[in-house]
Amino acid sequence: MAQYTQQFLNSLLSQSGPAALPYAEGMKWHIRQHLLHLTEAYPSLQPKTACQFVGGVNADGQRYHRGLFVDTLAHSYTPPPYGSGRIMEDPAEVFKKNAIHELVESLNGDIREMRKKMEGEMEGMFGARAVLRKHDEELRIGLKEMQDEMEALEQQLQMVLMNTDILEGWLRENEGKLGSNDLNSVDADDAFELCDALSKQTLDCTASDLALEDTIYALDKAVQEGAVPFDQYIRNVRLLSREQFFHRATASKVKAVQMQAQVASMASRAQPQYAFS
Repeated sequence: MAQYTQQFLNSLLSQSGPAALPYAEGMKWHIRQHLLHLTEAYPSLQPKTACQFVGGVNADGQRYHRGLFVDTLAHSYTPPPYGSGRIMEDPAEVFKKNAIHELVESLNGDIREMRKKMEGEMEGMFGARAVLRKHDEELRIGLKEMQDEMEALEQQLQMVLMNTDILEGWLRENEGKLGSNDLNSVDADDAFELCDALSKQTLDCTASDLALEDTIYALDKAVQEGAVPFDQYIRNVRLLSREQFFHRATASKVKAVQMQAQVASMASRAQPQYAFS
């Protein structure tokens, strides 16, 4: 198609004499280039000649007419006269612009993909950071619990060491006071002497607690064997459990008071070691 158009324009624009087009030679070249670019941009255009009155009378008094008309197969398009319309762009410049446009679009696509990937990685990092913060908080809580437990164990160790010292001192004081023949006559209740009222109260509460526990156990066995009616069993267990609760609560309060007293005693005993001479 392009070769046909080129041959058609060359044949039409190269005519001379009365059949020549009314344009200067330089203008004919511009018209040819313009039409070639136009047919390249719009391949559906087909150039053809048509009658158009130019205006003139020859020597015999006859009118002559010749013109150029471009029609389309699929468009209703008539190119403007040369110089009055838009100048066709250079194909090399068009190719260059298209190549730059495609390159920019490709770069923008790559940038969008990279940004999307980086955003996903950042979200993953933020999620991992939240998990690490949670683990860090759990470790802090666990460490605090271990430190508290260690302090409690140290306090218990000090209490055991202090009680051991007291017991060893009592053994040293009472060693040799009784002969071997008198050991069988010693009452277990008289072998130990309570040092204060709190210790006596603790011993009484503990003994009552254990006695009530044994009684409840015996009632359980009795109701299983059918020796005690169930309603009587429930009533007795309720009364015994209430009394056991009060003994345990009293023993717990006494133990707290004893702990405070022992800590104060340990502090008073350790203070002279750091006093200045």
